[in-house]
Amino acid sequence: MHKEVDFLIINNTTRPRTGGDYVYTVMRNELTRQGYKVFEISVPLLIDYLKCDYPSWIEHTSMISAEIVAYFLCYLSSLQKFMRGSRLMITSSCPTFPVFGHLTYHQPKAGIFTHFREEISGIKRKIGYKIEENETFSPLWLLVKSLLKLHLSNSNFTRQLVKKIYGINSKVLYPPVPIHKHLRLDLPGKRKPYILISRPEATTGIALLPEIAKYLPNNMKLIIIGNIDRVGLRTLRTLKDAGTRFEYLGYVTEEYKTELFRKCSVYLNLAVNETFGITVVEALAAGCVPISHESGAIPEYLPQEFRYSNFDEAAEKVAMYINCDNELRKELRKIALRFEEAHFREKFMIFLRQLDILLQDKN
Repeated sequence: MHKEVDFLIINNTTRPRTGGDYVYTVMRNELTRQGYKVFEISVPLLIDYLKCDYPSWIEHTSMISAEIVAYFLCYLSSLQKFMRGSRLMITSSCPTFPVFGHLTYHQPKAGIFTHFREEISGIKRKIGYKIEENETFSPLWLLVKSLLKLHLSNSNFTRQLVKKIYGINSKVLYPPVPIHKHLRLDLPGKRKPYILISRPEATTGIALLPEIAKYLPNNMKLIIIGNIDRVGLRTLRTLKDAGTRFEYLGYVTEEYKTELFRKCSVYLNLAVNETFGITVVEALAAGCVPISHESGAIPEYLPQEFRYSNFDEAAEKVAMYINCDNELRKELRKIALRFEEAHFREKFMIFLRQLDILLQDKN
């Protein structure tokens, strides 16, 4: 059996900021805990090395140029290691910048196949979405995907999406969600009539917010967090012109985010075709009632009464649950338990050992 694993990924496992980063961090940590020796080459790590070895070049070039060099180095490393074939190889699922390996985990961005993505800014993201939705733009991905032995998807919705777009059969492994930081705290007795909203970007449906806000009672306040794009800034101006009560806090630490989940009564998820919804599950764990769009993977775990399909229904459900008691919030917490990190670790290792046996048989 292999006891050495190569991690060749685009994600940041040393400073995880997204749910996608966190998944690979948990994978790596569990492998180490199980006694595997992990050799990691990632785009963020390579950029850090470039900053140390070529500081003058990094200083005078764009970050996109540095990322492209790092992606290229990651690809070459994966090709070399794959040809050598001495270790198990785990890679990111990235048709835009594919790398060779044996196992990959599909977790597409929210908003895929929605009209919101047409409003995204930045050439890199526009090209990325085009390639994700049309794999013929990436001949390297066509080769890499055929050589991967095990494809995992973060939801049934993603499994169907991967089959539809790439013609790939995959197995579902729901991602780990850091709910422990919420579960170890008692639910507060009183919450403010605040509505928490995260990731004010085009792909997560922020443009919908002014339409929903029209139907909200005046005593409610929107608390908006996360990185913002051009569409998000335009949305904030629209809210201000309409006299909507809101506060934009920008990117916040995980500690402060936990506090906000405890302070706010409702978490409003605007994303259409959310491929899982890690923040929705965090809201469940924190007792912050999530109201989410009726699409994507959300119906796989969130009950119907907390889902909406149009603007006024979203506002109606926010108003309905913003003053709910702690008994309901405790019941919602139980849903989050399905996605504890321990469940992911156990199932991931089962998949990995099955893959290891398969590779050994072929050798």
